[in-house]
Amino acid sequence: MTTITRQTATTLFLALALFVGAGVAVAQQSQPGGKTYKWVDEKGVVHYSDKAPLEAVNREQTVLDKQARAVKKIEATLPENQRKLSDEEIEKQRQEQVQKEIAERKDRALLSSYLKEEDLDLARDRALSTLDAQIEATKLVLAQQQTRRKELLERQERGNALPAGELENLESEIAVRNASIDRSRREKETIYAKYERDKQRWRELKEAERARIEAEKQANKK
Repeated sequence: MTTITRQTATTLFLALALFVGAGVAVAQQSQPGGKTYKWVDEKGVVHYSDKAPLEAVNREQTVLDKQARAVKKIEATLPENQRKLSDEEIEKQRQEQVQKEIAERKDRALLSSYLKEEDLDLARDRALSTLDAQIEATKLVLAQQQTRRKELLERQERGNALPAGELENLESEIAVRNASIDRSRREKETIYAKYERDKQRWRELKEAERARIEAEKQANKK
C-alpha cells in the first residue's frame, strides 16, 4: 500500500471537504493513472488507500484530478435484489398508511354518527327488521307456491295432465325463494356481528376520549 505524504493528505482533506455527502472521494496522484481513495467507515474513521475499497463499491463517489478538482461523480448503486426489496418496503409502507387513514376515517364516522351506545343498537335493530320483513314476505310467496305444487302433484297422481312446464317452473321458483331466505338469514348474522364490533370500537374510542380529556384537565391544573 502506497504511503501518502502529509502535504498530499492535507491537500486532499481540504479539497474533499467541499464534497459533503460523497461516500468516497478519489484523487489522482501525480504519477500517470495513480489514484488515492478516501472513505469514512461506519465508525466515522477516515481511511486513505491506493486501492478501491470494497466497502465503497456501491456508494456514491467523486473522482478528483491531481489538483483536487471534481471531474466525475458516480452515483450510488444498489444490487438488483436490494432495489426490489426497497420497492417492496415502500409499497408496504404506502399500503399501511392507506389502511391507517381508512381506519381513522371510520373511527371519526363512528363517533359522529352515534352519540350513545344505544344509538348503535337502534341502527342494528332497524337493519335487522328490514331483513325480517323481507324474509316474511318471501315466506308468504313460498307458501303459496308450495300449495300450488302440492295441488299439481295430486293431479299428477290421479293421472290428470298438467299445464306444460308449470311444475318444473314452480319447483325452480321454490328453490330460488328458499335460497333467498337462507341468504337473508346469513346477512342478519353478518349485520349483527358488524354492529357488535362497532359497539366494541365505539367503547374503546370513547374511553380514549375520556382519558385524553382527563389528562388535559390534569395538565391545566399544574
